[in-house]
Parts: sequence; structure tokens; C-alpha cells
Amino acid sequence: MPQANMMNTRKKYVQLNPVNAVSSGEYSSKGGLPIIKFDLSSHEAPMFLQGDELRICGRITSTQGAGGALGNTDKNFVDNFCGRFANCIHTVTISSKRLNQVIERVENYWRIVPSVVSAVHGNEDINTQLSHEGDHFETLFLGRHSLVAQDAGDNKGKSFSSRLYAGCLNSGQMMDLSKNGFGGLVIEILLKPDVSVVFGDDALANSATFKLSDLKLTAPIYYMDAAAAPPQQTFAFNSLSTVFQTINSSTSVVALTPGLKQVSSIFCNFQNANEVGNQNFNSARLGNIGEVRGLRFSLNGALYPLSYRMLTDEEANNATTTHHSYQYRTLIDRNYIEAVSVNRFSETNRSVLAYNNWNAGVVDRVQTQNNDGVSQGTAAGVGILYDSFGTGEDLSQTVFSFELEASGADLDGTAANAQGVYMVFLNKNQVIMSADGIQIVR
Repeated sequence: MPQANMMNTRKKYVQLNPVNAVSSGEYSSKGGLPIIKFDLSSHEAPMFLQGDELRICGRITSTQGAGGALGNTDKNFVDNFCGRFANCIHTVTISSKRLNQVIERVENYWRIVPSVVSAVHGNEDINTQLSHEGDHFETLFLGRHSLVAQDAGDNKGKSFSSRLYAGCLNSGQMMDLSKNGFGGLVIEILLKPDVSVVFGDDALANSATFKLSDLKLTAPIYYMDAAAAPPQQTFAFNSLSTVFQTINSSTSVVALTPGLKQVSSIFCNFQNANEVGNQNFNSARLGNIGEVRGLRFSLNGALYPLSYRMLTDEEANNATTTHHSYQYRTLIDRNYIEAVSVNRFSETNRSVLAYNNWNAGVVDRVQTQNNDGVSQGTAAGVGILYDSFGTGEDLSQTVFSFELEASGADLDGTAANAQGVYMVFLNKNQVIMSADGIQIVR
């Protein structure tokens, strides 16, 4: 944001209701209203949104499909790292209100949030601030996210005040909402179906469902006199683009042309493919592939940006139990943390990926770890950082690939062990603004 005369600046917290509100005030896929829409209007004078302080507040309630309360001893869960609110969201779309132009669309939102929460936040953050915001929790046995403590009996549910994990809202810059800037914003949230939210043996048996109510958007806005700040000319942010693939052999290669010009980093997380869309299983878990022996990243077939394979000593597991990992993926985990944080590992202050951190399932983790909500979860993933400060890597006409070598007992070519791969590309974008509109350079 341009330097401004702070004597002529006023900060206000604006609270808005959804523009598509209904008389019941409830939103859910089952209820037929899976979209939540907020409008932030434009302004003649400079008016700036501080996106990292924006919060969506409300209440989440889970019940049996027939409307009855969840049983006190039933197995009804949501993913701890993802949290109750983020676990309800499939897509977040942020658009310019005046121009009706999409600025960023974040799909597979519920797969991105667990990686962000676990990779660059420690237990100190999760057990305090993030717990109160989006109802995030550790994955220890004592922190199992059973919903019965909050939703059984009188069905009061759980309040939340959560941030939105979108690149344009967390860029470090404020967003000019004036007519010479973005011209206001439209924030649209698409909810997930019931089968991908509340999970567990009893959730499936009782067709557990959820609903959101009492929703409000709280936006911190800086109002300025016309002479206090010049119009914002450019705005830069890292967008989050996702791709889904599958792998099912001991040496698997994922290759594609992303079509993005300024890629800062790429990270991936995994889940057994046969669990997708099954209410028995945790759709947001950061699954452990099994015994990973090597990983390499390439562009057009050549090793890049690392000129070597990342190897592990997990083959030592062969003398014990298959489908388990007892060793530490130090090099793989380091590059994954750099990819999620878009920063060098030396700048990382907190992470649950630590060799002695039991709640992240770093030691003795099975391929299906925490798929039923009963055991502690994992925080596994792979990734690579290309550029944290410059213009990023041009992958618009380049074939990106990674090759993962695993134990033949873990990825054996069968559907039971096939892995769904959720790939997230962080791409630098620049918005150029003028009185005639905005141009987004992706």
C-alpha cells in the first residue's frame, strides 16, 4: 500500500451479513443452500482492506441426518488440522465487484488448510489462537476431534471466527476497494457435501450432516481522505491453484504442464484414493504414503531445482512391519516446509513436523493413519521451493514432474493402496489498476 498520512486515516471494523441470506439464516448442502456470498462495496475515496485480519464468524452444528442429536459415545469426527469451519469449504472465490472479474479461486480448500496449519504452525499456535479461530486442534489421542462434546444433547454447535486462507487476502499488502482499485470485492464460498465433512463409523450409519448459521463477515477497513494516499497502482500476491492426480506403483511419476508463468513453490499431500467421497473416512487427512525411499523433482525431464534425488533410509522398515514408516524424512520434510511457507527453512520458526512430536505422527505411521478419526494423525507431504523473492519459475510451457519411489508393498498397483495426490501451485500474480479497470498478470 502507498505511504499515507496516518493523521487522515481512520480504521473501522465493518460487519456484513451474507447477501444471499434466507429467513432461516442456515447454509448447508443438504438444506439446498451450499453457497455463501458477501459483498464489500466500492468507495469514491481511497479505502483499503486489511485481508489478513478479515474474519468470518458464525456457528457450526452437526446432527444426525434425520435431525436427531449425535450420540454421546458415537464416532463422529472432523479433521483436527483442518478444523471445523475449513472442513466445510470446497471453494473460495474472490472477485472484483465493479468489474465482475475473478481475482482468485481457491479449490480443494479443505486440502490446503491442513498443510498450512501443520507445516508452519506449532502446537503453541494450534492450541491457542487457531483453536479459538477455526476450531483447529492437535491430533493427539486426547485431542481427537469428536463432535459429541459440542453437538450432542441440545445441538448448540460451536462458534468460530475464522480467517480465509486465500493468497490475495494474505499477501502483506492492503487491497484498494475504491473505484480506481478493485472496485469492491465479492467473496463467495462453496460448501462441501455432507459425506466429505463429518466422518466416522457412526457418521456414515446415521448420515451425519452439518449446517452453518449466524454468519457474518468482519472486515477491517482503512478510510483515507482523497489527498492522504494516491490510488494503488499494483497489487502482488501468490495464488493457490490445485490439481488432483493418482499414483499406484512403487515408482510413480506425476507429470503435467501447469500453464503458470511465475511459480514460487509446489507442495502435495496424499490420501488413499478409495477413501475419497466415503463418509467412513477422513477426507482432509494428510496421509502417509508408506515407505518412501526417494523423491526427485524435474522440469522437462531434467532434475531441477535440486540436482539430486532426495533419499531416505526407510527401507530399514523391511525388517519390521509393512505399510509403516519409522524413520525420519528429514530432507523431504525440510523441502516440504519451505514450499508451504514460501521461505527458506532457516526462517521457519514453528512446525508440528518434528522428530519428537508425537501428535503429528512422525514416528510409526501407517499408510491409513487417522483415516477413521480414532488414531493420531500425520502431517505428511512433499514439496519444492523455486523462488521466495524473485519472479518465480516459468512453467507455462514446461513439463513439471516428480518421481516418487516407494516400497512395492505400499504402492503395489492395487486400488486398495492407490494414492490420491492433491498438488498445490503457488503462483505469483500482479494486478495492474487504472480508472479503466484492472488487469491480472498471472
